[in-house]
Amino acid sequence: MDIIHEKAPRETVGRDTMVRFRMQFQAAAFAALEILSGKEVDRVYCDYHDDFVVRRTVAGVVEYHFFQVKTKGRANQQWDVDGVFSLKKTGDLDTPEKLEAIRSSIAGKLFVHTVEFGEQCRAVTVLSNVHFRDEVYDLVADLAAGTSSKKYVRQLIEKFAAIVSPGKVLSAEQVEAARKKLTLQPNVQYIGDTLEAFGVAAHNAIWNHSEIELHQHEVERIAKSLVALVEEKSCASISGLSKADIDLTTGVGLDDLLRVLSISTQVYQTLRQGGDPAAIKTASILQRKLKEAGTPDTLIESASRAKVSWDVWMRNARHTFPDFTLNVLLEEIDKKCRAWLLGGGALADLEKCITELRESPIGKQFPALDVDLLFGALCAAIVRRAAR
Repeated sequence: MDIIHEKAPRETVGRDTMVRFRMQFQAAAFAALEILSGKEVDRVYCDYHDDFVVRRTVAGVVEYHFFQVKTKGRANQQWDVDGVFSLKKTGDLDTPEKLEAIRSSIAGKLFVHTVEFGEQCRAVTVLSNVHFRDEVYDLVADLAAGTSSKKYVRQLIEKFAAIVSPGKVLSAEQVEAARKKLTLQPNVQYIGDTLEAFGVAAHNAIWNHSEIELHQHEVERIAKSLVALVEEKSCASISGLSKADIDLTTGVGLDDLLRVLSISTQVYQTLRQGGDPAAIKTASILQRKLKEAGTPDTLIESASRAKVSWDVWMRNARHTFPDFTLNVLLEEIDKKCRAWLLGGGALADLEKCITELRESPIGKQFPALDVDLLFGALCAAIVRRAAR
């Protein structure tokens, strides 16, 4: 008789540890999705210098935001001052051991980054799936203010430089700047034992940053792929690697996210270089619709180039042709596109649409519109209709 399930296991620490690592991976993956916005965030380092690090480029200057992900098993648990700072509320900070305990604490390790990275350290954050007690918020606020009514906090402020930088003298300005960089991110709902909440949050983030629409089965696949990507980056060896290789090995960048979203990097780059401000969304729509039509990948890349050529032609045409004539042309293109989509969107029918456009009365008024430009015009219409 199999009694393995009837006996209590000796320990489950390993299982609990893996759950906490998965939450760390989820937090890093969620942060990486901001890269899709194409703004300041361009890379998220996984388990490199800290649990994860968000890199931003602000006005040409690189800044780093360091995160420690600290979780608890029950939602009603809270972090206290001792848990975050290893700081006792009684007694004096009068021994090297006490100072070292704070330096090795959750907050202490983060504060070390503020010294080592100086002005390039944008902020340091403790992120958790549970709340922090009010005393922790009060301590963070007092540190930023540089004063407190509590003796144990005043001692921390007075000893701050000795704690976070025992081997380097810091100016008063450096100490003040460092004290102000700690933030708390409590009760984060997108990290958990399962991927359900993360999947919902990731879906919303992808839409907010890129306006890409996803089906439910895609959300589940992408959620798993994102967490697996971060896990891979977190576990990869960096021994002997160059700086550039470390970036690729430990960091999640735009190319990684495009692969997870099944978007061709070449298509995206073509659209981006062509001045499309919504290149990720456009690339996603083009690939979806053209793949549904049975279009090979090489022709999809050609479609992106054709759309860019059409966009350029249209910008020039607006200064050359009457608005009425152009609008009649655009209406005819849109009509052909709508008919193509309603007819099932077969690739052979798309070629027929291009021929009919060239031979139509309005098409003959624009002799410069060759097959490639009209292909680009139909691609632009596909994107425009799908984005409505």
